[in-house]
Amino acid sequence: MSELQKQAMEKENREHKGSVFVDLFYQDETAKKNLLSLYNALHDTEYEDEALVRKVKIDDVLYKNFKNDISFEVNGQVLVFGEHQSTVNKNMCLRCLMYMGRAYEQLVDRKARYRTTLVKIPTPEFYTFYNGEKEQPLEQILSLLDAFMKISR
Repeated sequence: MSELQKQAMEKENREHKGSVFVDLFYQDETAKKNLLSLYNALHDTEYEDEALVRKVKIDDVLYKNFKNDISFEVNGQVLVFGEHQSTVNKNMCLRCLMYMGRAYEQLVDRKARYRTTLVKIPTPEFYTFYNGEKEQPLEQILSLLDAFMKISR
């Protein structure tokens, strides 16, 4: 099998796995239940009311191929971004920053942004679920700070 064929199969496999992830947590009829279950697992909580979950869709409206896998708000307080990856990507923090900006554009009233009173926003949390073949730690914290060329203090 040629290297090109291998790459095509890997890309096809990544897209299939990614679409299953999105279907399960975003498009399936049990998506809200699944999102709440995911939130409970990540936060060691036992919420049962699916009405606490609000899906936030970040589409590629302005930018080609700029959309995340899943994002959702819970109880108006936490904004969770989830990405499924089968390859290691050290730029996830940058991508998450961009997703967060797009999500807040949807969540925060346009006029409120220019008022003198502080606008309260849901706290963002970012999770990347990795299922690739390259060995990785079970949990890893990435920092956007690592991407800056110069850090001012």
